[in-house]
Amino acid sequence: MTCLTKYPAALLFGFALAGCGVVPNDVVHLRNGNLRASSYNEAGTYCENKQLTARYLAKAPAESGVDFRCE
Repeated sequence: MTCLTKYPAALLFGFALAGCGVVPNDVVHLRNGNLRASSYNEAGTYCENKQLTARYLAKAPAESGVDFRCE
């Protein structure tokens, strides 16, 4: 317990460093049932992992990715 109160900066640095190794989820589920990925390749891979085919709907707003569905 004394370690937590004695070195809080080291503890926070450890948590930040551990968070850097986590891969972000690149596929986002939208409210209307569509999905959004940052690239066509990621969208295709996501659907292939579910044994489905990607149907590309449009570029995401501000070209921040691609909207798609798995069918």
